[in-house]
Amino acid sequence: MMPEKPELKKEPIELEELVKEKVKLAKKLGLMDQGTQPSEAYEETNDYKRIKEIDLKLWELIK
Repeated sequence: MMPEKPELKKEPIELEELVKEKVKLAKKLGLMDQGTQPSEAYEETNDYKRIKEIDLKLWELIK
């Protein structure tokens, strides 16, 4: 088995970390768990802005 190249190994780890952070923030804002209501004015929070940043980064990593 050939060892993985370091640059190839970084992306999956970064991808995993970003997804974990996004899930944590979405749960905090009430966007993810079944039966929860989103926090009032969640779209103006820094957490929601971070989710949008994560989405852009994830898109860069998977395209």
